[in-house]
Amino acid sequence: MDESEKQKRKDQKARIRRARGAQRKLKKARTELEALGEITDWEDEFIASVDERLEKYNSAFADPSLGGFAQALSNRQQQVLAQMRRKIKDKKKSAIMDDSDDEPAKPKWRSSFKQKHKSSFKSRVRNIEDEMFGEQEAEQPTPPPKPKKPFLKIIDGGKN
Repeated sequence: MDESEKQKRKDQKARIRRARGAQRKLKKARTELEALGEITDWEDEFIASVDERLEKYNSAFADPSLGGFAQALSNRQQQVLAQMRRKIKDKKKSAIMDDSDDEPAKPKWRSSFKQKHKSSFKSRVRNIEDEMFGEQEAEQPTPPPKPKKPFLKIIDGGKN
Protein backbone atom coordinates (compact mmCIF):
# COMPACT_ATOMS: atom_id res chain seq x y z
CA MET A 1 0.00 0.00 0.00
CA ASP A 2 1.59 3.29 -1.05
CA GLU A 3 1.53 6.62 0.80
CA SER A 4 -1.40 8.10 -1.14
CA GLU A 5 -3.61 5.12 -0.26
CA LYS A 6 -2.71 5.44 3.40
CA GLN A 7 -3.43 9.15 3.37
CA LYS A 8 -6.82 8.61 1.68
CA ARG A 9 -7.82 6.03 4.29
CA LYS A 10 -6.61 8.30 7.09
CA ASP A 11 -8.59 11.26 5.68
CA GLN A 12 -11.71 9.09 5.30
CA LYS A 13 -11.49 7.89 8.91
CA ALA A 14 -11.03 11.45 10.13
CA ARG A 15 -14.04 12.57 8.08
CA ILE A 16 -16.17 9.81 9.63
CA ARG A 17 -15.01 10.84 13.12
CA ARG A 18 -15.95 14.47 12.50
CA ALA A 19 -19.35 13.44 11.14
CA ARG A 20 -20.04 11.34 14.26
CA GLY A 21 -19.02 14.25 16.49
CA ALA A 22 -21.39 16.57 14.64
CA GLN A 23 -24.18 13.98 14.90
CA ARG A 24 -23.64 13.75 18.67
CA LYS A 25 -23.88 17.53 19.00
CA LEU A 26 -27.08 17.62 16.93
CA LYS A 27 -28.63 14.75 18.91
CA LYS A 28 -27.76 16.43 22.22
CA ALA A 29 -29.24 19.74 21.05
CA ARG A 30 -32.45 17.99 19.95
CA THR A 31 -32.90 16.09 23.24
CA GLU A 32 -32.22 19.19 25.34
CA LEU A 33 -34.58 21.35 23.29
CA GLU A 34 -37.29 18.68 23.53
CA ALA A 35 -36.76 18.38 27.28
CA LEU A 36 -37.19 22.14 27.64
CA GLY A 37 -40.17 22.09 25.27
CA GLU A 38 -38.56 24.80 23.16
CA ILE A 39 -37.93 22.96 19.87
CA THR A 40 -39.54 24.50 16.81
CA ASP A 41 -40.62 22.67 13.67
CA TRP A 42 -37.86 24.35 11.69
CA GLU A 43 -35.17 23.29 14.19
CA ASP A 44 -36.49 19.73 14.23
CA GLU A 45 -36.48 19.56 10.42
CA PHE A 46 -33.01 21.14 10.24
CA ILE A 47 -31.54 18.61 12.67
CA ALA A 48 -33.19 15.69 10.86
CA SER A 49 -31.97 16.76 7.40
CA VAL A 50 -28.41 17.50 8.54
CA ASP A 51 -28.27 14.22 10.46
CA GLU A 52 -29.45 12.32 7.37
CA ARG A 53 -26.76 13.91 5.19
CA LEU A 54 -24.08 13.23 7.80
CA GLU A 55 -25.15 9.58 7.95
CA LYS A 56 -25.13 9.17 4.18
CA TYR A 57 -22.18 11.34 3.03
CA ASN A 58 -20.16 12.00 6.24
CA SER A 59 -20.64 15.67 5.41
CA ALA A 60 -23.70 17.90 5.48
CA PHE A 61 -22.72 20.09 2.51
CA ALA A 62 -21.23 19.61 -0.93
CA ASP A 63 -20.13 23.10 -2.03
CA PRO A 64 -16.51 23.71 -0.92
CA SER A 65 -17.10 27.46 -0.78
CA LEU A 66 -19.51 26.98 2.14
CA GLY A 67 -16.92 25.50 4.50
CA GLY A 68 -13.67 23.63 4.77
CA PHE A 69 -13.16 20.23 3.17
CA ALA A 70 -12.26 18.73 6.52
CA GLN A 71 -15.44 20.02 8.23
CA ALA A 72 -18.59 17.97 8.68
CA LEU A 73 -20.87 21.02 8.88
CA SER A 74 -20.81 24.16 6.76
CA ASN A 75 -20.10 27.52 8.36
CA ARG A 76 -23.79 28.47 8.36
CA GLN A 77 -24.84 25.09 9.79
CA GLN A 78 -22.31 25.56 12.59
CA GLN A 79 -23.79 29.00 13.31
CA VAL A 80 -27.33 27.59 13.49
CA LEU A 81 -26.16 24.84 15.86
CA ALA A 82 -24.39 27.42 18.01
CA GLN A 83 -27.61 29.49 18.17
CA MET A 84 -29.52 26.40 19.29
CA ARG A 85 -26.95 25.71 22.00
CA ARG A 86 -27.11 29.36 23.12
CA LYS A 87 -30.90 29.10 23.28
CA ILE A 88 -30.58 25.97 25.45
CA LYS A 89 -28.09 27.70 27.74
CA ASP A 90 -30.33 30.76 28.14
CA LYS A 91 -33.42 28.64 28.90
CA LYS A 92 -31.52 26.57 31.46
CA LYS A 93 -30.14 29.71 33.08
CA SER A 94 -33.61 31.22 33.35
CA ALA A 95 -34.90 27.95 34.86
CA ILE A 96 -32.18 28.09 37.51
CA MET A 97 -33.11 31.61 38.55
CA ASP A 98 -35.15 31.74 41.74
CA ASP A 99 -38.56 33.32 40.98
CA SER A 100 -40.27 32.47 44.27
CA ASP A 101 -39.57 35.74 46.16
CA ASP A 102 -40.79 39.27 45.44
CA GLU A 103 -37.22 40.58 45.33
CA PRO A 104 -35.18 40.34 42.12
CA ALA A 105 -34.10 36.85 41.16
CA LYS A 106 -30.55 35.83 42.01
CA PRO A 107 -28.76 33.08 40.15
CA LYS A 108 -27.89 29.94 42.09
CA TRP A 109 -24.68 29.57 40.09
CA ARG A 110 -21.58 31.70 40.30
CA SER A 111 -18.65 32.39 38.10
CA SER A 112 -15.40 30.65 38.96
CA PHE A 113 -13.60 33.98 38.54
CA LYS A 114 -15.44 35.73 41.38
CA GLN A 115 -14.09 35.79 44.92
CA LYS A 116 -15.47 33.07 47.09
CA HIS A 117 -15.17 35.01 50.36
CA LYS A 118 -14.39 38.68 50.62
CA SER A 119 -12.69 38.20 53.98
CA SER A 120 -10.17 35.77 52.50
CA PHE A 121 -8.63 38.45 50.26
CA LYS A 122 -5.14 39.51 51.29
CA SER A 123 -3.28 42.18 49.45
CA ARG A 124 0.07 41.08 48.05
CA VAL A 125 1.32 44.66 47.86
CA ARG A 126 3.42 46.06 50.68
CA ASN A 127 2.67 49.51 51.95
CA ILE A 128 5.76 51.65 51.42
CA GLU A 129 4.48 54.43 53.63
CA ASP A 130 4.60 52.12 56.64
CA GLU A 131 8.28 51.48 56.02
CA MET A 132 9.17 55.09 55.19
CA PHE A 133 7.48 56.91 58.02
CA GLY A 134 7.91 54.25 60.68
CA GLU A 135 11.73 54.13 60.57
CA GLN A 136 12.70 57.56 59.25
CA GLU A 137 10.99 59.61 61.94
CA ALA A 138 13.24 58.07 64.58
CA GLU A 139 16.46 58.54 62.58
CA GLN A 140 17.96 61.83 61.51
CA PRO A 141 18.36 62.14 57.77
CA THR A 142 22.00 61.89 56.65
CA PRO A 143 23.25 64.87 54.68
CA PRO A 144 24.29 64.24 51.09
CA PRO A 145 28.06 63.81 50.53
CA LYS A 146 30.06 66.92 49.64
CA PRO A 147 30.71 67.24 45.93
CA LYS A 148 34.30 66.51 44.89
CA LYS A 149 36.22 68.38 42.28
CA PRO A 150 36.04 66.53 38.94
CA PHE A 151 39.28 65.19 37.48
CA LEU A 152 40.46 63.47 34.31
CA LYS A 153 42.27 60.16 34.51
CA ILE A 154 44.23 58.83 31.53
CA ILE A 155 44.42 55.08 31.16
CA ASP A 156 47.29 53.42 29.30
CA GLY A 157 46.26 50.92 26.68
CA GLY A 158 45.18 50.71 23.17
CA LYS A 159 47.09 49.55 20.12
CA ASN A 160 50.78 48.75 20.46
